[in-house]
Amino acid sequence: MGFCASCGYTLTGNENFCPSCGHKSSGIDLGGRSKKPFSFEFSSKLILGGNVFTPDRLIIDQDGVTFLKRNKYLIGVDRAFLSFSDISYVKVDRRLINSTVIISSKGSRGIRAENFSISDAKKIENLIKENR
Repeated sequence: MGFCASCGYTLTGNENFCPSCGHKSSGIDLGGRSKKPFSFEFSSKLILGGNVFTPDRLIIDQDGVTFLKRNKYLIGVDRAFLSFSDISYVKVDRRLINSTVIISSKGSRGIRAENFSISDAKKIENLIKENR
């Protein structure tokens, strides 16, 4: 059981929206354990093979994981988003000096982020595992 952060209505914890005020479930306080907003950004490293002008970026916040990668036309950035509930597993493919972060979803799409430092990859993996 929990309470809506907006109106205080008692909730079972299975609702996506508060039946009283319609507030989204991310704002529902389940017994004082609501998630605080956070945001971490990681970039691929130039010395490890990343792009100098538009490095690949992974942004992890309270909503999920956003991956930004330069598109094949070299004039824009492609964006992919996975919520924590859609992530089935996260794996770090470690090489000698760099690593690849593989985030698999329950659907057909996934994220493959290359040329990250090993320490950043471990932080990314831990952040995702903590919030799944």
